[in-house]
Amino acid sequence: MERADPLYLSSEVVSFLLPPLHPSPLLSTLTSLSSLLPPPSTSSSFSLPLSPPSLPAPPPLPLPLSPMEEICMICHDRATGRHYGAISCDGCKGFFRRSIRKAQVYTCRFGHNCDVTKNRRNACRSCRMERCIAVGMQSNAIQSERDILGKRKKPEDADAEDEIMQSLLNSERLVQQLRTSVIKSTEQATYEITRAKTEPCDERKATVDDVGKSIHQQLVLIVEWAKSLHPFTLLSKEDQTALLKANAGQIIVLGVAFRSRGENNALFLSNEKLLEQQDAVSVGDVNNVVRRIMDEIVVPIRRMHMDLMECVALKAIIFFNPVSCGLADFEKVEAARLEFVQALERRGERFHRGKSRASSLLLLLPSCVAIAQQLVEDVHLARVFGLANVDNLMQELMLADFPSKQELP
Repeated sequence: MERADPLYLSSEVVSFLLPPLHPSPLLSTLTSLSSLLPPPSTSSSFSLPLSPPSLPAPPPLPLPLSPMEEICMICHDRATGRHYGAISCDGCKGFFRRSIRKAQVYTCRFGHNCDVTKNRRNACRSCRMERCIAVGMQSNAIQSERDILGKRKKPEDADAEDEIMQSLLNSERLVQQLRTSVIKSTEQATYEITRAKTEPCDERKATVDDVGKSIHQQLVLIVEWAKSLHPFTLLSKEDQTALLKANAGQIIVLGVAFRSRGENNALFLSNEKLLEQQDAVSVGDVNNVVRRIMDEIVVPIRRMHMDLMECVALKAIIFFNPVSCGLADFEKVEAARLEFVQALERRGERFHRGKSRASSLLLLLPSCVAIAQQLVEDVHLARVFGLANVDNLMQELMLADFPSKQELP
């Protein structure tokens, strides 16, 4: 079977790479929320702008809840930052501090298997305390809290000193504002074949349809995220397409792993569905992918207590890969990646006393590459054997090396 030309630009991908307000078939339902984007262009040309589009400043008001940015690792409420070693809300922060200072000893009456969520986190203090410790909260941080208070500025203030890291964070925040609308735009799409359709007993458990919608949503957001990055706007449409085709799958894997760092034996999808490892075999037979994401990426992320700034830096390092298939101007891409790597190293030196932090984080990339390739193969096989539908965007950005649906026998 003849392989797809990596430089081939379909109308689907071209429509995404145009300036944000050119009509796009897959984003027609998003035009109503274009307040985040620049005014419509009156030009009918399909060429990219000569200068990179300016990004609006981050809004001063709190952003909507984002699973990648603001979820408490204990109860899944809105997080307010990293407290005592774990990303958490003020409620769980205060609970942990009071428990340690008063040397409280709690007992669970229900077998240490209570539901620790926003609405039920006060039901069992024992399970809540166990969850705090499991996600990395440290009791010695409470004692030393008074000693360091007022003597050093918060990490968020220090991050502002690095313009590269701050620009990546701004891009992430802008894209997260589109998340709710992207989810709504795929509500009517169907990725599950009717004869294989299943109805889970728990509405939070993911089905084949939920997995397909989550992949599509992430692809849309990845394209919008890429268009907000200055180095990306300096590339030709062909090189932009090459980067998206080569690296979208890896970004999906890293994103779902980072969102799932507070879950036990489950992946937290972009549409807030849970894909548990025990159920993955019945959801497009992706059980091996789910297991590898948990073992090879989620577990190290928890162990290193990776935060959002480090995640967005890794995301950019993955994306600007100078050896991506079909890339022409590899020097610009290599220069951009070097800047992101150096920014990650500076942050490691500032907050973790050495470059070994950046090296440890970069060791996650080979697993992202290998798991992404396996995910792509599983999506292709699910389509071939009639287990799931694949839309045009998935075909263009994930299955470019495989024959399209029309070319299948």
